[in-house]
Amino acid sequence: MDNRKLRVLVVWEPILPTDWSRPDNRTLARISDRRAIQFWDEKHLVAEELRRGVKANPGQPKAGCCNDGFLWDLAALYPPQTRWSETPPPAVFFDGPVIRVAPALDERLKENPGNQ
Repeated sequence: MDNRKLRVLVVWEPILPTDWSRPDNRTLARISDRRAIQFWDEKHLVAEELRRGVKANPGQPKAGCCNDGFLWDLAALYPPQTRWSETPPPAVFFDGPVIRVAPALDERLKENPGNQ
């Protein structure tokens, strides 16, 4: 599948007691795809925006995991040309943990070529 237009945001945040600082280069190297942008979100701002999106968009898929205080280890897919504004947009895929839902996310990407 040719999905050069796909962009991936990888958000690292402190969840476990050992997550006291931003990921080191060895950790960041786990994600080697050039379409991925990685950043450290110490204050869980992205997770809070994702939670606002869930509340604002009751029709969007609900995560069957990852919500014990924070949304984490989650894959979210948004339609092409999605822009975030005052209200977070609805996701077309929203679930985790990532390792478990990766095949379903891949299928969703194949179903909707516009996400490529």
